[in-house]
Amino acid sequence: MPLPAVHTDSVPKQYHSIGPPLKETEMSMRSLVLSLFMMVCSALSFANDNPTKDDAKALVKEAVQFVKQNGREKFFNEVRSPNGKFHFKEGTKKGLYIFVYDEKGVVLAHGVRLELTGKNRWDDKDPDGKYWIRDWTALVQKSGSGWIEYKEFNPADKNKIMNKASFVELVDGMVIGCGVYF
Repeated sequence: MPLPAVHTDSVPKQYHSIGPPLKETEMSMRSLVLSLFMMVCSALSFANDNPTKDDAKALVKEAVQFVKQNGREKFFNEVRSPNGKFHFKEGTKKGLYIFVYDEKGVVLAHGVRLELTGKNRWDDKDPDGKYWIRDWTALVQKSGSGWIEYKEFNPADKNKIMNKASFVELVDGMVIGCGVYF
């Protein structure tokens, strides 16, 4: 059965269409698209602040060049000093820092935990029982450099124990490294 014809002559014009006028809808869509765009940009900006494995490797390569050009003592000072080039500073270098061990597990310099300097950590294990210092020493003695994963305190996240991937390189008896937490 066909629907009866509706005569709109007697109905005020504001009731002729369902929903807001087209211009208002366009403005709402533009506002929505702009809001989404700003959220994506904000998320990408935050993501760019997180260090990557490439960032960690690049910092190790920079540290290796620095020690070759300036010697151990100046290099160690740049790692240990709170204003040093390779020391942890909130909001700089994406929170990355350098650590330096000898091939027997003794900490020569650490970019965040100065109290470790001089300590032999050869027998230290991560929470899963992994001897990560022994493992990275074997890795660099065999290959010169490479990646290793273990668990460690994250100074940028309230010293929470997290997974960490570190790039390490052997230079003149020193294991120079930098890692990212995930």
